[in-house]
Amino acid sequence: IDALSGRVLLSENPDQQVHPASLTKMMTLYLLFDAVQRRRLKMGSRIRFSRNAARQPPSKLGVRYKKSITVKTAILALAVKSANDVAVAVAERLAGSEKKFAARMNAKARALGMSRTTFVNASGLHDPLQISTPRDLARLSRGLLYKHKRYYKYFKVKRFKHGRRTDRTHNRFIALFDGADGIKTGYV
Repeated sequence: IDALSGRVLLSENPDQQVHPASLTKMMTLYLLFDAVQRRRLKMGSRIRFSRNAARQPPSKLGVRYKKSITVKTAILALAVKSANDVAVAVAERLAGSEKKFAARMNAKARALGMSRTTFVNASGLHDPLQISTPRDLARLSRGLLYKHKRYYKYFKVKRFKHGRRTDRTHNRFIALFDGADGIKTGYV
């Protein structure tokens, strides 16, 4: 699509339902950016990890139960590392539970015109009920680019430090192609 106008330049099966995998984290980040923009959270606000969040399978940041990270670290962990544990911690911080957060994700999806998308979790870990389409994901991408332009820079970060560790992007497209600036990759 042309990012500015939204005009479709080329498409193949744009309405085919697919499992969005880690592209789901685009919506998780969208709602986190909404919370920061509305001043419900600050970049330095803490996100605490429940037992459930800490137990998520990789890819993960590896934060222990009852420990916390800043919102800024959460953004980097989601955009750069695609951390499943962070996605769940963000969901629980914003909505109390991942199930309630999924309801918010679906409401935002409808508001963005994503009529063929259903979210059931914040990470994109496989669930047969979690579906989207290329067209819907393109709408979400444009929403991130224009509604949350000031945060878009996080999608092109190639590495970030967390404690003594440096985590590198899973998005090889950004690492390999000059001019690439995001947004996410996913794999089922």
